[in-house]
Amino acid sequence: MKTIYFDNSATTPLCVEAKDAMYAATELYGNPSSLHTMGVEAEKAVSDARRAVLASIGVRTISKITEKQLIFTASGTEADNLALIGAATAKKFTEKKKIIISDSEHPAVMEPAAELERRGFTVVRVPTVGGAPDYDMIAREADKNTVLASFMLVNNETGAVYDIKRISRLIKAANPDALMHTDCVQGYMKLPMTERSLGADLITLSAHKIGGPKGVGALYVSADVLKKRQLAPIIFGGGQESGMRSGTENVLGVVGFGAAVKAHAGCIAENAAKCGSIRERLIAALSDGERFSGVKLNLPETAAAHILSITLPNIKSETMLHCLSRDGIFISSGSACSSNTGHGSHVLRAYGLSDREADCTVRVSLGAQNTPEEADTFLESFEKALHTLVRI
Repeated sequence: MKTIYFDNSATTPLCVEAKDAMYAATELYGNPSSLHTMGVEAEKAVSDARRAVLASIGVRTISKITEKQLIFTASGTEADNLALIGAATAKKFTEKKKIIISDSEHPAVMEPAAELERRGFTVVRVPTVGGAPDYDMIAREADKNTVLASFMLVNNETGAVYDIKRISRLIKAANPDALMHTDCVQGYMKLPMTERSLGADLITLSAHKIGGPKGVGALYVSADVLKKRQLAPIIFGGGQESGMRSGTENVLGVVGFGAAVKAHAGCIAENAAKCGSIRERLIAALSDGERFSGVKLNLPETAAAHILSITLPNIKSETMLHCLSRDGIFISSGSACSSNTGHGSHVLRAYGLSDREADCTVRVSLGAQNTPEEADTFLESFEKALHTLVRI
């Protein structure tokens, strides 16, 4: 039975380039902090990957100082925590301190924000009904007490794309010293983007969403933030990563991250077009009311090409997942990171779905390796499962 993997927003297959680079790097077992030749070779491999990641977001590395703008972490979650908690604790705030986020952020942002709220920060959660942040509310809430804003580029459950540049302008107009963070894990290497086009001070990236290995993330930090020391470390120890993230670097993972970036950097538009074509094929078919009666598509006005959210007619998402899995087809019931918590999707409720609708919603997320033929096979199995489960 052929496997059809439509859960690329949860994680992606390790690409050949990353696999080969990591295998070759097994010979680089020196500690990057060691001063002997083996350590220097490992450090060079890490630096090469760092430059590749920086280049992928439009940052040209012209010196070791520039390289300090990218901090390798163990995950996108850690990078988000470093961005929020690191920015909030970098200095003492004598006045009221406010953080603005969307109400549909990934838990990697929602939970650090909640922790900062417990520490005395005011956290404003902006509604995102229909997949669009309330920009008027952002403009009203942003003020001189705002120290940080964090909005994701692409929503991991609905595919909605948020206008980070616009949000950044609204925040900076109210307080030029406020920092703008964006979690780009779902948008990185999927949409054309640079640090300049985003207008963000802090950008979270992750390797395993782009064909790299799990266990590696990164946080981009603007030169201005570094200069003003507006970010403090949250992990302490040997002072690796320019003192911002202690712990011996994961050389194999970092090398795999860099290789995946190099492999995909030149084909972002091509892959987006391919995913977009498959997504439109799915939308056209699923919009057939006779064939897929009761199915509702959640389509944000501005959406990424690789994510499609589908609400089923009174069928629990978990039931549909197991049914399709028997046919070798793998999709998701929203965010894989929160699927085991027992709580309904806050993202789908924020989008405007009821608790019941959210519980009956599945996500198809596409990758460059997927084909139109796989979409047709999925539709056939989905239709069969739908009719069977409706009867039950």
